[in-house]
Amino acid sequence: MVKVRQGSRQRFDISLPKKSQPSSRGVIPTLEERIEEAREHARLVTETRGVVSPEAAAAWDVVEELLAEAAHQRANQPKTNFDLYCEERPDALEARIYDV
Repeated sequence: MVKVRQGSRQRFDISLPKKSQPSSRGVIPTLEERIEEAREHARLVTETRGVVSPEAAAAWDVVEELLAEAAHQRANQPKTNFDLYCEERPDALEARIYDV
């Protein structure tokens, strides 16, 4: 993590560890992998800099943003044919939901 000074305000570069960057093979990590890496990074920053440090807050903000993106992607997934069938026929045996 690198501190960058701009005028009288401090900015913190909270880039993720190098392993989250695409490798030479061009493999881009999945969103779940990026979330896990961001969590590990935020935990490390929190342990080294302290819970109330601006770096820790910024690192946890990254985790929160990634989690929000994952939730957004799940909400926008198209419905499967089975989901559509169950919506059209709520009385069908396949559409029943049981509490266990």
